[in-house]
Amino acid sequence: MKLNPIIAVLGFLGGLGGALGAYFLSAFSASLATNASITLIASILGLIGIWLFNKDYKVAIAQYVIAAIGVLFGTSLFGVVGFIFYIIAAVVAYTEKDKSITTQTGNIEEHYFGNPQEIKQYPTKSSSNMALWVIPILTVVLIAFAGIAGQMFYNYDMHTKGEGITLTNLSSDIKTSYGITSGSIKGRFTSDNDISSVRIKAVFYDSSGAQIDEAYDSNILGNVNAGQSYELNIPYSSSSDSKPARAEIRISESFDDEILYAQNVTF
Repeated sequence: MKLNPIIAVLGFLGGLGGALGAYFLSAFSASLATNASITLIASILGLIGIWLFNKDYKVAIAQYVIAAIGVLFGTSLFGVVGFIFYIIAAVVAYTEKDKSITTQTGNIEEHYFGNPQEIKQYPTKSSSNMALWVIPILTVVLIAFAGIAGQMFYNYDMHTKGEGITLTNLSSDIKTSYGITSGSIKGRFTSDNDISSVRIKAVFYDSSGAQIDEAYDSNILGNVNAGQSYELNIPYSSSSDSKPARAEIRISESFDDEILYAQNVTF
């Protein structure tokens, strides 16, 4: 009994688990949805290696390795289990490869598929075997397409959400008293789109342009509904008597580092 198909199935299950985990966490990081899709597609396509093994073990090994890289590339830590099993499947497929003998005429190989009594003959340079390499190539193309398409959708979604954000009635009561500078930036936040787990941060700069502090809004910590208005309140406190010259308000979704919207406030 061949072991590489069993190990490949374990690779698929590991990749599937990583993809589902990434999909779940995409509620906290939108970019993870694209990564999860890459892992899921790579996991599924890796199973084709089981069929390819009975055609040409070299193509099957390539399919397993491509699937392993796709799974790991998609979700990194979440895809480690699937990656490891697919790599093991490739190694085992090599050890279970069919024995072959080339005849003196050089145009026939006899492949012994596990049982020496079962002999299958193929031309040494079979066009059908060469055509099998189209499958790993298409697998690479599909994985790359999933990544590109997902990134394009992500960028469009981020742009749309950023365009729909409005900050109004911005004001500041930051002042220095007894050597301590404190206060807050206030205003109103509205969005034309639903945004999950909004984070609003103000980065404070001195008159020379150097960053001196940063703080998060204390009111808006959860999901934002389209068309609803929210009160903005970003606190500032420093033991220095140096008042910040300006602040940049940065709005992001979930835990992504990419900024949806930014606006400067001058004091």
